Amino acid sequence: MNPIYIIGYMGAGKSTLGRKLAEVLGFDFIDTDIFIESRFRERIVDMFDRIGEEKFRLKEHYVIEELSGMTDCVIATGGGLPCFHNNMKLMKETGITIYLEGSNETISKRLDYCKRTRPTIRHKNKEELRRHVAEAMLHRRPIYEQADLAVSINHLKDEYDEQQLAEELAQKIIHLKAQEP
Repeated sequence: MNPIYIIGYMGAGKSTLGRKLAEVLGFDFIDTDIFIESRFRERIVDMFDRIGEEKFRLKEHYVIEELSGMTDCVIATGGGLPCFHNNMKLMKETGITIYLEGSNETISKRLDYCKRTRPTIRHKNKEELRRHVAEAMLHRRPIYEQADLAVSINHLKDEYDEQQLAEELAQKIIHLKAQEP
């Protein structure tokens, strides 16, 4: 089976849900952020600082091009990856795209819990974080919404909910693949 791409904003749970979905399907799991850090032997935050966003996005593009040729894998992308260099088009042409859709409020709350580990937002207070998410989503949401499937994360409360969602997604994917010619 072609790759399954998990997309959505930072903090939506792409890596967590992607890992669970891969386990349910018996597929490999790849997190593009971890793949990039391993490939280039540098933390993304340091790479961003050293080469700037434009060159970083190009590296992301080369990585997703490479990964798009894989089979039987779930790929969790970085939050911005679908939004640059026609990456969304590439992913849709080579696999199934799943958008983890959350309200700005849900995303902001999730990010507030883990912002210490995210250098681009760690110094923002709750209101600054809320504004940051709202502004970014104005540009990103229309791209994310091009995904083959969209699932809400607003109701997720614990690992049980995440596991249930992964199992539901696996069934939807199997159904989609069965309908292909």
